[in-house]
Amino acid sequence: MDIFDLLFKYRKAVNIALGVIAVLFVSWIFAYEPVTRNFVAQDAVCNYCHLPWEFNSDERLTATKPHLAHPDDKTSQATCVDCHLPEGWWNTTYAYTHFLSVTDLFGHMRDRDSERAGDWIPPRAATAYRVRDRMFENDSNTCRTCHVEAEIKFTRERGVNAHKLAIKEKKTCIECHNNLVHRPVDVRANAFKKASPSDG
Repeated sequence: MDIFDLLFKYRKAVNIALGVIAVLFVSWIFAYEPVTRNFVAQDAVCNYCHLPWEFNSDERLTATKPHLAHPDDKTSQATCVDCHLPEGWWNTTYAYTHFLSVTDLFGHMRDRDSERAGDWIPPRAATAYRVRDRMFENDSNTCRTCHVEAEIKFTRERGVNAHKLAIKEKKTCIECHNNLVHRPVDVRANAFKKASPSDG
């Protein structure tokens, strides 16, 4: 008796099994992002490696300023994934590669470009540079998840003028708001350079 005879003999059980697998697969596709964002990638998981006083605004002697998740709710606090994990099914995978240190441990342990220039970059600064570069490349898409340009209410004339200039020059959020929450790190000289057509 070959495999096809067995499948034919137990076709009802095979059909049920395939149906269950299909339902589980489709459910997983739809649940993957919300489950990861809301249950897996919690601040407590991030703080297992990242020092809480550098990244949690409610820690004693913290180096981090609060960033409200909802401007009208003064008690709300944005979570790590709100700013560091762009929305989207494929982007969600970054959480797991980051947890496994595939994204940070390998290839990012040193700022090789700066080392070639003869500089040594402290790990904290190298981390800030990587995050800023990623946000710059993605047009600050995590900022835009919550902040809508047309709905921003300015408290000073300076903010109105700065945003008008940013729109005119096609700047993205991170170019100006680069030390918004975490411990300040100076912007490096060659940051936020758009690739020109001649760069190939």
